[in-house]
Amino acid sequence: MEISTSFPDSFHRVTIKGLCVRDGKILLVKESTELSGKWELPGGGLDFGENIRAGFEREIREEMGLTVSKMSKSPVYVWTHKYEHQRNLDWYYAFVVAYRVEFENLDITPTPECQEIQFFSAEELEALNLGGQVQHLPKHFNAADFLGGIDG
Repeated sequence: MEISTSFPDSFHRVTIKGLCVRDGKILLVKESTELSGKWELPGGGLDFGENIRAGFEREIREEMGLTVSKMSKSPVYVWTHKYEHQRNLDWYYAFVVAYRVEFENLDITPTPECQEIQFFSAEELEALNLGGQVQHLPKHFNAADFLGGIDG
């Protein structure tokens, strides 16, 4: 295992997540039981030097088989999550940057990272088995933040 102490205190992996909201409910994806079996926001980590939109579109294509039709120019929510003893590291932070998105359709192609999708209200989020990065979502998600159109 690599020793994380060699990283500065501000070591972060940038993760781009999509906030697809319809009728006041937010879209989450459920990972296979071989991974976590938990609910997550669609998206994933950026590769070094990768463009934000291109990275998000790549993750959506790989994990869900979907096409992004719209993505906001600016993030709606931003937060950090500390991981411990994952990816062969003692610790690292995920810097989660969440953009409002829409997809051409929701006909997913199941993969281990996306077995099913479902929309949830803010209240329903509280009772879900949420993945690490998304544990912070119930503190942030407010359907009123999604009343207008996407700025992108």
